[in-house]
Amino acid sequence: MDKSCPQSDSVSRKGPASEQLPNEIRIFFWDVDPEKLSVVESAHFIISRLMEHGDENALRFLLKHYDRNELVRVLRNSRSISKRSRIFWSLFFGITKESCTPRRYPTVYTDCSNASIDPWN
Repeated sequence: MDKSCPQSDSVSRKGPASEQLPNEIRIFFWDVDPEKLSVVESAHFIISRLMEHGDENALRFLLKHYDRNELVRVLRNSRSISKRSRIFWSLFFGITKESCTPRRYPTVYTDCSNASIDPWN
């Protein structure tokens, strides 16, 4: 993997890598086969999905299996976490919400120099 890719960073885990997703967490993975998800190899996907759609059981799972640094790293880099969830998680971790804004890439419609996401401005 590319060393510049944030997902390629080595991260520490709290729980054993061989653990399967518990049944109460599997409902959040409706579009994939939960049996094929690895707590280690699919960490970015699992964390992003649970940060966006999870409940109290998902929160317990995240805190048990992943360390704070990894959760904050995914929060800062994932493009699948909504603004509303980012605000919640930034308050939860006590970090500035500006540091949780994912990078935007230039398109034919924007050059990313404007921080506003409102397309009408």
